[in-house]
Amino acid sequence: MTKDQFEPRRKPVVLSSTTMRGAAVLQELLIELAFVLLPRGMTPKRFGELVRSAFVQAAADISRLRNGKVNHSRVAAQTGLTRADVKRLLRHNVFTSVHRSETPVERVIDGWRSDREFATRRGHPKRLQISGLRGSFARLVRKYGGDVPHRAVLDELRRVGAVIDADGSVHLQVSPHFRQRHDLAFLSPVLPALVDGLRIASKKSGSNTASSIHRLSLPAETEVDLAIIRDRCVSSAQSMLSGLAHSLGTQAAVPRNKRSPKYSFSVTILLAENGPKRNHRSR
Repeated sequence: MTKDQFEPRRKPVVLSSTTMRGAAVLQELLIELAFVLLPRGMTPKRFGELVRSAFVQAAADISRLRNGKVNHSRVAAQTGLTRADVKRLLRHNVFTSVHRSETPVERVIDGWRSDREFATRRGHPKRLQISGLRGSFARLVRKYGGDVPHRAVLDELRRVGAVIDADGSVHLQVSPHFRQRHDLAFLSPVLPALVDGLRIASKKSGSNTASSIHRLSLPAETEVDLAIIRDRCVSSAQSMLSGLAHSLGTQAAVPRNKRSPKYSFSVTILLAENGPKRNHRSR
């Protein structure tokens, strides 16, 4: 008897329309994240490490026992990871760990600064000929850029303003913007709104979600119209929040000698300005 005769045939999994729509929404969210994180040096490998750690942290909170200890077996059952991986991720915080440069562009820059073939004794990057054997930019990319062609790396360095090239040679000049590309602190102002939105969507279903999320899109034919709408929306948002804080905040104020209130209600206003749409993802 063959191996196929011993093993029962598995029926193909048919996804429901609801599951397909949910997958499309998740894909849209992840693509938007990629558009924001990719220019700031985030790679799929690094993002995957952070995601695994985040899932383990969430599962650990859910699976925490009454004595405060984490049930590693439950976390493994929820996440699909092994118990060894769960223990490692709980013990080692990948969010605060220092990771080596992963993209070919960053490896090339590191080699340009440290390798004596491409840097001076004082550690200053040399001006390199684009083509050639020893001491050229093409040689630098072959040594540190993996299988990526040197022309592709050079185009990316030009795009981010990290090189100055003239007369067939290039000089490394990393801009302050490039040095800060791994700094994701810019997400902190929008984090409360993102968290609130996710919690609303996860706790409510159907038409109830719409009662907590309101969105208005105002068209503008010219930049002058856009400026007028922008100023009007900013002033209206500030007036609305100030009015709510004055009329409701004073009524709900807690005396200093009492504890903080158990419940609270958050009002968040996001003002997003969209430019000319060259394609379906232009912002």
